[in-house]
Parts: sequence; C-alpha cells; structure tokens
Amino acid sequence: MRARILTAIIAIIVVFAGFMIWRAGTVVYDWSGRFEKCATAVFLKAGLVDDNLAHKSVEEKKAGRRRYLHTYLEYNVPSSFSWEDFEKSLKSTITRAGFRITAFEQIYKKNVTVYGFTVSRGKYDILSVKVNRLKKAAAILRKKEEMPVATRTGEEPKVAIVIDDLGYSKRNLDKIFGIGQPITFSILPAQRYSKEISAEAKARGYEVILHLPLESRKKDAPEETNTIRSAMSEKDIIARLKKDLDTVPEADGVSNHQGSKATEDRALMSLIMGYLKERGLYFFDSLTSENSVCSEVAAKHGIKCARRDIFLDNSSDPAYIEKQLKETKDLAFSQGRAIAICHDRKNTVMVLAKVMPQMAKEGIRFVYLHELVGK
Repeated sequence: MRARILTAIIAIIVVFAGFMIWRAGTVVYDWSGRFEKCATAVFLKAGLVDDNLAHKSVEEKKAGRRRYLHTYLEYNVPSSFSWEDFEKSLKSTITRAGFRITAFEQIYKKNVTVYGFTVSRGKYDILSVKVNRLKKAAAILRKKEEMPVATRTGEEPKVAIVIDDLGYSKRNLDKIFGIGQPITFSILPAQRYSKEISAEAKARGYEVILHLPLESRKKDAPEETNTIRSAMSEKDIIARLKKDLDTVPEADGVSNHQGSKATEDRALMSLIMGYLKERGLYFFDSLTSENSVCSEVAAKHGIKCARRDIFLDNSSDPAYIEKQLKETKDLAFSQGRAIAICHDRKNTVMVLAKVMPQMAKEGIRFVYLHELVGK
C-alpha cells in the first residue's frame, strides 16, 4: 500500500514538473505594461511622445526556456532634449520597479546626436530605445524607414575597427589574427601582456596604438593605476605619458581610455598633444565626452587626429554587436568612412570574425586607423 502511494506521489511530481517545463517554454512574458506604468510620465516630460515616434517594433526573444517580448522604440527630438535630465529621472523611477539600464551608447554625427540604451528586468533585455537629437532645431530628421539607402558611389567606403583594452591577457589574440582583416590594436600600458601583444601584432603587420588611461568624470569608474589626472603637475604628466609609451613601443598613435574629464581639459590635452607632436604620433579621440577638446587642441599643435563614430559592444549580446556593425556599414556608405571601437571580449571577437568578411564582400574596405586620421 505504501509503495502504491509513493509511486502515485512520484507520478504527480513528474507530471507537475513536466507541466511547469512545458509552461515555461510556451508562455511569452510581457513586462511592457509594468514598464509603461512606471516610466510613461518620464518619457512624456522629456518630449518622447507619439508625435516624435519614428519607429516601433516588438519581437519575441528567448533566454533559456523562457520566451519574452522585446520592444524597440526610436524617437526624433529637437536640440532642446536633455539626455542628462532624462537619464537621471528614468533611472530613479524604473529602479524602484525592478528595471535597470544595462547598455548605453552615444554616436555623434554631422547633424544629430544619437542616444541608445537598453532596459532589462533580471537577465531579460525587454526594451531598446534610440533617441535622435537634432543639433539644429530647424532641421527635420526623417523617419528611419523613409531614409534613402546609402548608395555606393565614388571611392570604396572605408572602415577602421579599433580593439581597445588589449594587454590584460592573450586569450583572444589568435582569434583576432584569424579574422584576416586590418584591425588596429589599442593596447593598455603596463599590463602583463602589453609589450608582448604590441610586438607580435606589429610583427604580423597590424597597426598598434597606446590606449592611454585618462581621468573620468564618473567617480565609480574603475581606474588604471597609471591614469593621468588633471590635477597632476606637468612634470608628472609627461613622465607618466613617456613611461606608458615605453610599454607599447610599437605605437603609431595614442587613444584615450576613459577620460571624460581629461579630454575636456584644454591645458592637460595641450600638454599631451605637445609631447605627441615631438614623438611623431597621432591622437585618436574615443569621444567619451561630447565636450571633448581633443580635435581642436590637436589641430593647434599640428598633429593628426580622428574621432570615434560608433561603439560596437556596449552590450555583449552578439545580436546587438551585429546591429552596431550594420550601422557602421551604413554610416560608411553614407559618409565614405567610419571608425568603430570595440573591446577585447569573446563575443565581440566572435561576431567580428563572422561579420567582417561579409561586410568586405558587400563593398566595405577595412583599413588601419592611420588611413582615416586627419581626413
């Protein structure tokens, strides 16, 4: 009798477990209603209203056995839109409801600044938002679906891919070499493998630049021990810059690691540019601040300079990285060139290996960074 009861209990448990597994695989979770309830007022106050909505789409995504809905929104807004005010209000509001911003990017184009961010709940990215802020209030930005497809006229569009933060390890090095396309190695100074990666990349014909740690405005940003700060003396700044360059001796140029505060400091950047001029090096602005003075200061010192167009991997999601590469391609076709920054990460390198050869077949010519500096 007891054996029958035990068997029956086990059977019930198995059936229930099977039901729950089946339910997890068939139910589609939708958090949009809860998000709208807590965030609608913030969107309205910032001017992100239906009249400014350029595109909306909803797709079903899957994480493990759970399926859920992901919404994409794109807005066109005037120059009066304040990202800082909107971000502050949104973060404080949605955090209390269990949501968070998990990825953010800024792209500076000729007539528009693009803000993109992802909202997640737990491990699920439920919303992607793109905000196009016009730099001229009178300008009219057409909806995305109305924009003309870039045409291949004249010279082949060029793209430079810069991989930042190299030096910590060599785990992705062979895979990067295996891509078989021009890639610029941006190497942090004084890391365990900085000199080794620099030497090997240069020996294989790749371009190498120093990824110079500069002071950030974010107080909670992790900082390298050899970061250059605005408050340092001129002597200490030059000494640290020289020491950092010595750890990446093959460098053709220098880019900023972080540096949202330092790149706004005219005196500091003038000191750095002056030294780079003496060494015959160019500067690449990662553009971590919209108020960066790097291009202006570089021009005054007569050294070549370029600015980043797009970040590829603010999210480690391969689909997101592919989307950013497509935007890089579109940008290159529309303006003739584009410079993209990414990082030494497994998913990033995997997507580059997959997509770069495809882009090359579609007419993109990958080049080293120096080919686009000063142009």
